[in-house]
Amino acid sequence: MTRTALQRHYPIPNLNFRDFWDICSHYQRVNKAFRITSYTVEGEQGTLVQDESDVSVILRTLSTAKQRVTKIVARFYTADKAGESGGANCRLMYLPALNDYQEAGLYYFSDSSNKLTLYRFEEVLYANYEMDDPGDTDIEFGTPCEVLAAVVDMRGFSSFCEQPNIESPYTCGLMTAFYHMVRSAFFRYPPDMMKFLGDGVLSTWQTSSEDREIAVRICIDGVKSLNQKWAEVRRGPHFSHGAPKDIGCGMCFGLASRITVGDDYLGRPINIASRLCSVCPPGHAYVDKSVPGVTSDPNIKEARVRIKSFGDYPVWSLYTD
Repeated sequence: MTRTALQRHYPIPNLNFRDFWDICSHYQRVNKAFRITSYTVEGEQGTLVQDESDVSVILRTLSTAKQRVTKIVARFYTADKAGESGGANCRLMYLPALNDYQEAGLYYFSDSSNKLTLYRFEEVLYANYEMDDPGDTDIEFGTPCEVLAAVVDMRGFSSFCEQPNIESPYTCGLMTAFYHMVRSAFFRYPPDMMKFLGDGVLSTWQTSSEDREIAVRICIDGVKSLNQKWAEVRRGPHFSHGAPKDIGCGMCFGLASRITVGDDYLGRPINIASRLCSVCPPGHAYVDKSVPGVTSDPNIKEARVRIKSFGDYPVWSLYTD
């Protein structure tokens, strides 16, 4: 199973320590690797229990406590003692009320989460505890910013992959080689974000007046080097079944927004770069006229293209072969 860092929040109201202990015991039953659990209980006036594994001690302490519990934390260990090899990489926390701007409820944290184990753990939570309805869905309108976007893709990739001798591992090899090639072309001033777009790669620089010229120059120079770099990759011994030969590229510059969900950028420059790339002929890059400082390149000429939603569109056509 793939293991990744994970955090979950369950808006369960009105849990006491015995309820929390039951939930932790269930987690240990579905994840037998954790042999030891230690509990810390915080009160209004300070710590009531610190890293205690004996539940009877905790129950006695809480029975005589004169202060309200504000936080309960359980840390799970695969070793006999905290700090040894295999120590805590998972914890559960319960907040009876809003605490340091964190919402009330049960929290799960793990840096080695197993999806199947978590599912089995959550089955009991959803079956036995009511969750408070959080109400409004979280909305993020994004942070406006200036971006330079470049979309690069392989021409004929879909038809190439439909050949009977091309299997998914080989396809993954092509895509990862393509991704790393694009990244290396921009290594002098790396994009703030790179991601796959089907058979292509989107590179996005968030720029300002200080680095706008640098980002554009590195992007243009990188794009001009891609055809030669890709030809070298295709000749390598790994790709004995061949690879799509041609590359297209679209570039655009302007105002977009950064969104923290997925650490992504959304906006017109990304859309236009993608559409320019889709109609760009092999050996060329289509550069939106919004991109500053490209007219001095001797390999660039004016052109007009037709792109979806924008119709007839003026661009710079940059020869890259």
